[in-house]
Amino acid sequence: MQTSRLGRTPKHARSTSGALTLLSAIRMKIRVDSVEYKCWHEVGHATVCLHLGGDVDFIEFLDGDARGHARARCVVTSEIERSVACGGFAAEFYLLDKGYAEQGRDDERNISQIVFHNATDDREDFWGRKLGRDEAFPKAEDEEFMRHAIGSVVPIFDQYFLRMQELVRELFDARRVEGRRVKELLRLGIPR
Repeated sequence: MQTSRLGRTPKHARSTSGALTLLSAIRMKIRVDSVEYKCWHEVGHATVCLHLGGDVDFIEFLDGDARGHARARCVVTSEIERSVACGGFAAEFYLLDKGYAEQGRDDERNISQIVFHNATDDREDFWGRKLGRDEAFPKAEDEEFMRHAIGSVVPIFDQYFLRMQELVRELFDARRVEGRRVKELLRLGIPR
């Protein structure tokens, strides 16, 4: 098998993820409104889950969802569920903090609002309750969620960042990655 400097194989270099490899070598700035950024959010959940001893059934984009939402189906225990719930937020924070992600030049939204909005369901999972239509989490609860994500979850990504990149590329291309493949790419857990 012949390899390419920017892709794993010549076929990969011509693929969408191969193009992502080339682009990341040039810029590695992910726009917060991109599909790739959504991939990172879900890969964050899966990485934390597997690192802490849980299991992942799959990661996928929801068919027919106009907003382009995705999900990671994680199997968690009560001891790890709060950390896994923080995984997507923590991944977004990690990308922004390390300078790998940015807003578009014409995007005037507050970046904190974007990241917290993306983690609405995750905060509900973290706190174990659903918000009403016009309800918001109190500032103290958001701060505790953020402290847990940054202090306990973000450090996990330093160990797996390059592997997470591969999983993001595969999810971006395939739109669904089965748990066995997630574990292979992250080199975590026992494939079933």
